[in-house]
Amino acid sequence: MYQRPIEIYRGADNPITIKFKNQDQKAANIAGSTFQGFITDYLEGNIVANLAITVSNVVTATANCTLSSAFVATLPQNKYKLVFLKTQGGLNTPVYSDDNFGVYAELNINPAYNT
Repeated sequence: MYQRPIEIYRGADNPITIKFKNQDQKAANIAGSTFQGFITDYLEGNIVANLAITVSNVVTATANCTLSSAFVATLPQNKYKLVFLKTQGGLNTPVYSDDNFGVYAELNINPAYNT
């Protein structure tokens, strides 16, 4: 499966919707799970920021977060990686972003709404 980069725009609030799917591409069972997101440096892999992830619908396995305009303005680079961690029953596990067990999604920061 091909994972497209997430396009983020400077000067605007950027909502991100996350859909958790199982190996059959159906809604994963996320009942009782919490999630945390991390933005990491594209080259070094250092954590730049923690993101609050809110599960919006357990049945459809959907969650969301928003990168505010003010927060995006603090990011000096144009490319980052986004990774999610799932906590369930005291166990922390990575959330894979593709069929090849990759955990990183690309995050592109675009200058579209800079003033």
